Amino acid sequence: MSIKNLLTWITPLMLGALLGLYEILHGLFYVIYGTPDQKRDYPLEIVLGLLIMAVCLGGHWLISRISRSNTRTIWITESILVAFIIYGFYRS
Repeated sequence: MSIKNLLTWITPLMLGALLGLYEILHGLFYVIYGTPDQKRDYPLEIVLGLLIMAVCLGGHWLISRISRSNTRTIWITESILVAFIIYGFYRS
């Protein structure tokens, strides 16, 4: 596997999808092994993790199709998009 193929798959939005997967697994852990209060609160984390993961994977797919799988364009576009999301998160 070449570096170009690796950089095509490891992008800012794909790292966001990994964050969504972490949220899903974290929520599942507490739903299965948590206290009764935790079992009540953590299904929302699973749903939000699914939403984060779906949006990041869909955004990555859309950007890669629009840019015709040009690695540099994918990285620049996704980096700008993720920077705006982080900026908006910290400003809210």
